[in-house]
Amino acid sequence: MSSEHRVSDNSRRPEDSPAAWFAVLETARQANDFELAATARRELERLGVKVFYEPAGERAAGDSDAERGVDS
Repeated sequence: MSSEHRVSDNSRRPEDSPAAWFAVLETARQANDFELAATARRELERLGVKVFYEPAGERAAGDSDAERGVDS
């Protein structure tokens, strides 16, 4: 018999994963589930992640992703 003891690793809890909450946020936005999107956004802020969206059509003509530092 092994005398190993498993230690709970709380750093891998799904509720503490920014990637998981961002996926929830995007899915909720696409489904127009504003309550779930708000929850996901609050959880992201709790984890130190702030998400900003630019309204469609707000981009100035001639702005390219490369000029804004966004990879395509």
